[in-house]
Amino acid sequence: MGQGNVTKRMTGKVLRNVLAGILLTCAAFLIVSCGAQKMATASPEIASDPKTSPGSKTSSADALTTFSRRVKNDGGLTPAEKDQWIRLAGTTFEGKSFSFNYGNLIYGIFSQAKFDEVDMGKAAQVALTSVQAVNQGAPAAEVSDLALLAFSVNLTSDETRLYAIAMKTCNETGIPRHVTQEMIRHAKEGGWTEHAFGTIMNGLAQAARENLDTEKAALFMLISVAQNLGTPERIVQDALTDGRKRAPVKSPQATIEANTQPDVTKPSRVALDYDNFRNSVESFIGTPYVWGGNTRTGVDCSGFTRLVLHENGYQIPRVSRDQAKVGVPVQKDVLNLGDLVFFDTKGQGQITHVGIYLGGNILVHASSSKGVTIVLFSDKYFQSRYVSARRIVRYSTQ
Repeated sequence: MGQGNVTKRMTGKVLRNVLAGILLTCAAFLIVSCGAQKMATASPEIASDPKTSPGSKTSSADALTTFSRRVKNDGGLTPAEKDQWIRLAGTTFEGKSFSFNYGNLIYGIFSQAKFDEVDMGKAAQVALTSVQAVNQGAPAAEVSDLALLAFSVNLTSDETRLYAIAMKTCNETGIPRHVTQEMIRHAKEGGWTEHAFGTIMNGLAQAARENLDTEKAALFMLISVAQNLGTPERIVQDALTDGRKRAPVKSPQATIEANTQPDVTKPSRVALDYDNFRNSVESFIGTPYVWGGNTRTGVDCSGFTRLVLHENGYQIPRVSRDQAKVGVPVQKDVLNLGDLVFFDTKGQGQITHVGIYLGGNILVHASSSKGVTIVLFSDKYFQSRYVSARRIVRYSTQ
């Protein structure tokens, strides 16, 4: 059957269901490169990031001094935890020199691991791999974002570098964050070659530049990869051809703005039954954590909150920092069931995590180590990372 006929039959919700079935039944993605060996380079767009190219060497002492200062000033840690972190970082980075002061980067990774209850030994290894990737030219902000994926799967420094540069390119071209995350996750799970990954991600960026629907283009390419419908170049070309047949989504600038600005429209004023909504939130407990996930089969933190509210008649943005701009602010001492609670998990002054207050000092959130789980909102470390809360839902008794 021709590629065009496959695509015509797989549209809308049906297309998504087909993809889900493919992904569940395939043990792994088929490698889409014609050659069996890894290609050493992708296209220049994905292969390098000159803004973070290595410079003069920085001793481990300088970076570890920065790290130790941040740790000692962290009010959420016990004295024993502070000593553990400093010893662990010292052992991991002893005698190693890199081209930048990595103290803040590894502090953010350790902090994220602590918040998500990740083993600190694993966190130290992720921190080392992340530093190596930045030293090889990867953008530090995107490398830090990849830590949540690296906590659950083993990423090499080369993979971290490749994925981080792709993330930066996609961010700059206005591709939704969750789309980029899904592509990276499937590339890792499917063992895509560097050439295949670079070609497909550059094709996705090209779709964004041509004002095409990048979510549909990504889905088209994932299905094509799973069904082994050609080389990476052919798959990209077919996806672009299919996308050009559709009406343009919006201008390039509007695409970028749509993915960097929150949805300021007030959420639907749906009146909910209190007990039913509580049951709805609790029904997610135990759902696996999936980086970039937004379905009942797997969610990340903001995917979880967005899906809960969506299933109950409320529409909110996809990303936690944008979710923090809808609804009305509420003080943490008067939180109610359904209030969204936001945290700075990296200690870098930015919202990076969100959960749902369940009542009775209980918070429900998606943890990278445990999936959707409950924690005490009064936990010392959670309190030290608390930023704000917003009220969106209302109940039939209000």
